[in-house]
Amino acid sequence: MINRFFLLTFLFLFYYNSSSAQHLINKDSLLAHVQELSSDKYEGREVESTGNELARAYILQRFQNIGLKSFDSSYVHPFKFYSRFTRKTYQGKNLIGYVPGYKDADHFVVLSAHYDHVGIKKRKIYNGADDNASGVGTLIEIARHLTQYPLPYSVIIAAFDAEEIGLRGADAFVEDPPVKLDSILLNINMDMISRNKDNEIYICGTAYSPFLRPPLDSLAKEASIKVSFGHEAPESTGADDWTHASDHGKFHRKEIPFLYFGVEDHEDYHEPTDDFEKIMPDFYHQVSEFILRCLTALELNY
Repeated sequence: MINRFFLLTFLFLFYYNSSSAQHLINKDSLLAHVQELSSDKYEGREVESTGNELARAYILQRFQNIGLKSFDSSYVHPFKFYSRFTRKTYQGKNLIGYVPGYKDADHFVVLSAHYDHVGIKKRKIYNGADDNASGVGTLIEIARHLTQYPLPYSVIIAAFDAEEIGLRGADAFVEDPPVKLDSILLNINMDMISRNKDNEIYICGTAYSPFLRPPLDSLAKEASIKVSFGHEAPESTGADDWTHASDHGKFHRKEIPFLYFGVEDHEDYHEPTDDFEKIMPDFYHQVSEFILRCLTALELNY
């Protein structure tokens, strides 16, 4: 078995020179996804709700239009789980597609974002624009880019369900993956990436996989936004540690390297005021393009 830590290296691709005026992601399309998925008709996208079903249908249509490949002839991967907090059994549905690699289709990076949110509480809709319609919008637009410009390895596009009640979609994925776990080189997870008053995005994960850090530093120096590292062991403790804060935590437990992109909590986190109007369009677009540049800088080294 080939060790993924030796397979995976970063190369700084001059083909994506960040000084270029070229945009890799269409800003209008990006914002349109967030505006749609965080509108009131989706009722906060709580797992098993009508709004969650509507969000799933929206994402499925995008996957189909983009032309993603599917595993087992379907993008929908259902799973069941029991919550000891609510004492209920739930039926969740992950949405999984992929773009084959042009050189080695048998090794994968998983690009993920969760599409569920917390629903309606006390008659107030929690629209979850930043959390996490923003991640889903970027997921869709990066997927669109990759179908036009595939990478040497394959990229799994994963829209996870039931993140808000225990990372259940990611858990279902790693426990019953569509590919062998040892063929997964990396998880790149996006959760809350569309607003920060200091124009700052954090990357968590390099403390566990130091070989990822040097090329990310190079990309960060060229970025139009502030890129910071941290919120992970050994520096962080308690609530400040993001190692298991979102779906990437389930990959980490399986000893799969991860990179988590996210902003620090803001005043609208898990509040009914997390609306599209609070999104910072330029920052969000720049973060999305930065994540794509990081992804496209990956190459398999044999």
